[in-house]
Amino acid sequence: MSDVKPIYTADNIRIAYQLNYSLTLFSLSRLPEPSQWLEALRLATEADKVRILEYRTLDETTHQFLLSTQPDVTPAKVMWSVKGRWQYLVRASIPKAFRRNYRLESVGEANNATLQQYVAKQAERHRLIDPRIQARLESAQFLDRDVELSKIRTSSHGQYLFNLHLVMENREHLCDVRESSLLTTREMILRAMRKRNCQVARIGLVANHFHVLAGCCLEASPLETALSLMNNLAFAHAMTPILDDSFYVRTFGNFDRDAIRRCL
Repeated sequence: MSDVKPIYTADNIRIAYQLNYSLTLFSLSRLPEPSQWLEALRLATEADKVRILEYRTLDETTHQFLLSTQPDVTPAKVMWSVKGRWQYLVRASIPKAFRRNYRLESVGEANNATLQQYVAKQAERHRLIDPRIQARLESAQFLDRDVELSKIRTSSHGQYLFNLHLVMENREHLCDVRESSLLTTREMILRAMRKRNCQVARIGLVANHFHVLAGCCLEASPLETALSLMNNLAFAHAMTPILDDSFYVRTFGNFDRDAIRRCL
């Protein structure tokens, strides 16, 4: 794909998104009261497209945030933005405020268990009249039971969970139930996502759109992941822009957003 001009770019697509994270940081000692730094931190992180929605302390050295971001922000940048800018704000009184470890978890309107059930039922929800075509559609679904999107992963200094739910629709709502087309789309979704170091748990593939549930790496933004998938699918279908110029993406994890808010 590197020698081919991409069809889909950040400049020519529309994005619907809901991207939220729960971030836990650990200080080396008790920090100043939030009234002395929280509002300044909110303003500073918004320059990085990271918005602080909620904050609380579990104890004197354990700090939790509920955050929202824009699609071009990587989870790695989320952690850097909050931790790095917070350290800058308290540097005068505490030159080294934080431990190196952290915990970052994606959260969303629905949790992992709910989305697994929802995507698993896509072929049934969009049932076709012809039983032969319906059987073909059902056989095109994908599930990898070895990919556990509920399992916390580890990096060199922390723990994280970064799951994405991607939804993309065929251009002009075209219904394409050809076996060759369905299989080409499914296999390219897997190849393209794995190339981005994403672990695909489910693909819900129906006549005019598809859903993907995947665990992704900290260094790739939702926008980068989606654009890579869209352009790889165009490449797989003879450089044809088979998808609409838009996509939907949301984060999810083991807890939904309301559960996180009740804790915070």
